[in-house]
Amino acid sequence: MRMKNKKYLQWVASLPCIFCATLQGVQAHHLRVMVLGAGAGRKAPDIFTLPVCYKCHEDCHNGTHPKEDQMRWCLQTIGRSFEEGMIQWKK
Repeated sequence: MRMKNKKYLQWVASLPCIFCATLQGVQAHHLRVMVLGAGAGRKAPDIFTLPVCYKCHEDCHNGTHPKEDQMRWCLQTIGRSFEEGMIQWKK
């Protein structure tokens, strides 16, 4: 079962595009990495997303933006989510 969080996806989509910095039409792009649970018609958990506009989203899928870059930007998005209190550690 995939971990879903609609509030997190909405927050990611509210950020500027990680590649071109536009604020127009930003979406949450799920990383397509099998080790994260993606593949065979399944998406990775929602935490493994990054903010991209429609054009850059297409570029993620067609290979213009390498998976290594996407992973780096995803980790930066996760870091930002902790900084802004979107994700918090429980004690």
